[in-house]
Formats: sequence, C-alpha cells, structure tokens
Amino acid sequence: MRFMRILAALAAPLLLTGCLLSPGKFTSSLDLRRDGSFTFTYVGEIVVTDMSPPPAEFSASPCYSDDTGDERECTEAELAQQRKDFDAAQAESKAETGMVGNAMGGEMGGLGSDESIADLVEQLKKQRGWNKVSYRGNRIIDVEYSITGNSAHGFAFPLVDGGNAIMPFVTIIGRKDGSVKVSAPAYSGEAGGGEMAALGAMAGAADAKGKPGQPKPEGTFTITTDGRILTNNTEDGPTMAGANATLKWVVNSRLSKGPEALIGLAGQ
Repeated sequence: MRFMRILAALAAPLLLTGCLLSPGKFTSSLDLRRDGSFTFTYVGEIVVTDMSPPPAEFSASPCYSDDTGDERECTEAELAQQRKDFDAAQAESKAETGMVGNAMGGEMGGLGSDESIADLVEQLKKQRGWNKVSYRGNRIIDVEYSITGNSAHGFAFPLVDGGNAIMPFVTIIGRKDGSVKVSAPAYSGEAGGGEMAALGAMAGAADAKGKPGQPKPEGTFTITTDGRILTNNTEDGPTMAGANATLKWVVNSRLSKGPEALIGLAGQ
C-alpha cells in the first residue's frame, strides 16, 4: 500500500492536463497563415494546481469487548495508542510526500508555496512573449501573453525555463505532408475534472475535503487561418470571411474535449 501511494503521487504530473498549471478565466487566439507563420495570444488567468494533500484530522476508532464483541467506550490508554499510531502514520505520509516532491524537482514540483509561485512569476517575466505577469494570490497568476513564430519549428504554451514540470495548454505540431495539428487539451471542462479529478482521488489533491476547489477553465479559443481546414471538433464548423476561416470554441464545464484542428498550409 505504501508503494502504491508513492507510485500514484509520482504518476501525478503525467496524468494532469496542465500538470501543475491550468487555465482559469481566459481569452486565447491563434492566427495561422499559409506560409506557416502564426501569432498566438493568451490573456487571463493561470491557476497553479494545489497538489498538497488536505490536512488530516484524528478520529478515534471504536473499541470492542474481548468477551462479547460488543462496542464499548475506549479507555484513555487505547485512545492514546490510537493517537500515537495516527501521528506515526502522518509522519510517514509527510516523509513520502517530501520524497515525491524531491523527485518532481522541489516542493511538489517547485510550486507549493506563495513564495515559489512568486519566483515563477519573476521567471516568466524574463521570457519572450510574457508581456504582463502578476500574482494575484490564491494560486492565480494574471497574464498577457503574445508571440509570433513559425509552425515549422513547433510550439507549446506555456513553457517555463528552470525545469518545472509543466504540461502545455496548447501545442502546434507540423506534419511531413505540410499540414499543422493544433491541440488545446487544457481548454476544456475536463481540464479541472476528468483526469485531474482521477488524480485527486489517487493523491488527495483536487477539490478535497477541507480545501477550496480549483477554478475550472472558462473562456474562448479562436483560430483564424487562410489555410485549408481539414478537420476540427467545433460544434458549428468554420465561418468564412473572404479567404480567412475562423474556428471558435467556448470553453466551459460542458466542453468535454479540448479544441483540435488539422489545417493544410501552402502546397496542400
């Protein structure tokens, strides 16, 4: 059982859609041109997932008569032993959590306190594209991000220098046939539930009793392109304005799967 608890905690970052970070309220856009150039924006909240377990509270177990098997009132000595066993179990759990934190690169991946989140904010300010970054408190970071690039090089958002275990909200991946796959798995109602909720059940991390629930993703994601839309999972499909096509997703608790689109560029 002890090994399984450690294994579940070590598996945590692999199960998270945004790992230690996830979207809050946001507006995001991608403008993708046939020559492969793009502009990506994200304005809104980034939520730092609270991976720490909820505080445990001691609760006495019932005591039973050796003669009749009936439940009886516990003696002071029995209660003291129960408390001693509880404290020992909590100390063991804390040691295991520390081991997992070290394996993930620090205190639960380096983002377990307000101070470490503030350090992350300072790191993001140094990186290209992060035009405004501020820590609001309550594990919420307010950002304005905008960057241009070329899909031939690939793209992922967010990326953080310094080794923190971050899974991207959005990826742009070029294919050999000249098409580009855009995926935004974190932009969905399941990003705050689904796999993360399953992780919470394993590691005691998500929306646990005694801890406030994490804000869920809520916003919009819009793709505009003069390329050819080959596949997409919007509800209504593309809208056309001249040579440009627009795809739009409204992200809320009803969106069970994040946006996806396959777009053909020049030569297709």
